[in-house]
Amino acid sequence: CCCRLWLKRESLEFIACPLVSRFSLCVAAMSGQEPSAPSLDKLRKVIKEAFSYFDKVGNSTVQQDEVGTIMRYLGQFPSESDLKDTIIPELLDDDPSRDGLITFEAFEKVMLRDLMDRVYDPDDSETLLAAFRVLDPEGKGYIESNLMHEHLSTRGGKAADGFREREMGDFLEYAKDKESADSSKIYYEDYVAKLTADIEKHLEHLYQDARGSGSGGR
Repeated sequence: CCCRLWLKRESLEFIACPLVSRFSLCVAAMSGQEPSAPSLDKLRKVIKEAFSYFDKVGNSTVQQDEVGTIMRYLGQFPSESDLKDTIIPELLDDDPSRDGLITFEAFEKVMLRDLMDRVYDPDDSETLLAAFRVLDPEGKGYIESNLMHEHLSTRGGKAADGFREREMGDFLEYAKDKESADSSKIYYEDYVAKLTADIEKHLEHLYQDARGSGSGGR
């Protein structure tokens, strides 16, 4: 089912969903082998850099509502329900003395585990296309924007997973056909291809050092 679907590189907002082809995000995901020590160090560096973008006061903490954005930027795509019901409570339990803030130490531990275990890895593009086709029973190849708005606002009745209005506007702007003046239709095959390319390019660039280091001796 559709979730957060777009990437804004300038602000490092990675708001996406299980949409793209599975591929190695780090050495741990390559060939089913454990990462080497240098690769693990580089992976930790990537996590630290992403976290630091949101550590506004430089005290190795972030607000709870920024955790999902950082995780998606790093290539893990939990739902809002996952964040609220599972991830945030676990992060807070790790260090309950921070007045509701999330520490880097707690975040790094959870993020390394989720990356290694591929807990919130994206699904492949065929899974997304199948979800879109449910909303296109006549096989027209597009979905009306107002139908997508209704579907993404409710998310099957789970209010926590519904889109906020700003997110909806950003999604529709990203998804609309740029070659047509008609913004009332979403041609979902083109959208999936575009999104897949954007996310894979982002993650390839993000993890290239860690992956390259780990592959040299294999």
